[in-house]
Formats: sequence, C-alpha cells, structure tokens
Amino acid sequence: MAWYKRVEIPIAITVLCAILQIVPYFFEVPAWEAAADDFVEWSLIVSTAGMYIGAGSILLVHLPRIKRKRPGWEFSVLLIIVMVIMLIVGLPLPQIGLGLQNPVYQFIYRNMTVALSSTMYSILAFFITSAAYRAFRARNIDAAILLVAGTLVMLGNAPAGTAAWIGFAGIKDWLFTGPPNLATMRAIRMGAALGAVVLAARTFMGVERGYFRGGGE
Repeated sequence: MAWYKRVEIPIAITVLCAILQIVPYFFEVPAWEAAADDFVEWSLIVSTAGMYIGAGSILLVHLPRIKRKRPGWEFSVLLIIVMVIMLIVGLPLPQIGLGLQNPVYQFIYRNMTVALSSTMYSILAFFITSAAYRAFRARNIDAAILLVAGTLVMLGNAPAGTAAWIGFAGIKDWLFTGPPNLATMRAIRMGAALGAVVLAARTFMGVERGYFRGGGE
C-alpha cells in the first residue's frame, strides 16, 4: 500500500486540527491562537468551495434528466435556470449593480426561496400532528403526563386557547422555563456532552473511522 493511502494519515490530520482548536480554549498562547484563527478561516474557504461542488453535483444530476426527458425534467430546467441567474446576479460586485441587494436577486429570494421554505414548514405541521397523535395516547401514566403537558402547551401557543383563557399562556411559559423542561434539557445536554467527549476520545485513538472511507478498515 502506498504511504499516502494509509489510514493513519487522516487520523493524524484530524487529531492535529482538533488539538490546534482545543488548546487555545484552555491556555492563552497568542501564537497558537493566531494559528487556530487561520485554520478557522481556511475552513470557511473550504466551505465556500463546497458550494461550487454542490452546484456541480446539481448539474450532474439534472442535466442527464433533461437530456433523457425523464418525468419532471421541466422542473430540472427551471431549477438550473434559476440557479444560474442567482449565481450571476448574486456576485459581490456592487460597482455594476450585482450582489445581495440586486432587485432580481431579492425578487427570486422573496418570491421563490422564502415561499418554498414556508411551504416545507407548513407540510411539516401535518407530520408533527400525526406524530403527536401517536405519541399522545394515554396508555400509561407517563404518556398521560405527556398528553396533558402537550395539550397545555398547544393551548398556550394557539390564539384560540389564550382567547378562551389567558392562563394557558402562563402555564405554557412555566412548562418551558420551569423545572419540567429545564431538568429535561439539562439531562439531554449532559448526555450530549458526555457523548461528544467519548466520540472525541474514540476519534483521537483511531477507533472511530466513520468520517473517512465510509468507516472501513
């Protein structure tokens, strides 16, 4: 096996980058902090480059669909046209009228992107209702408590509930900011923190390899 294909190399790079970011959190070393900041800027550059890779992936997926005229190919044409327009008019060149404040960019963003996002969120409401119906069955004492708490929260959020009795809003606020929700969130955060520490330890030791080569050996 060639030296550049050894799994120890990405593991070493991961550990080095992690230590570079962890040490300035606990120790004040100006030179180290400057290097860590540079790495953060590099990550932003890589993320920006990833957007262009994503655009290329969209073209690779939708151009063959348009060429073969598969079902729904008209939507692929519309997607590519809008994507190209947004890429051009959104270029950070205010000297020639391009950028985020461009009227065309703002029109597409407000009348297409925002509208589609609102549609997706509204569709999620039906899934939430279905999940709530399955979860709020009072089969035992725990499910009954969940049913009562969920009903009070929904009544506190719904205008009809607060119009019927203003006290629902106070009960909802107490459930969110009081002991019931606060204790649960603290337990979840503690569990997530312990899980992150364990995952970091497994990654440093080379046991966790799911972030490269599909987790294979």
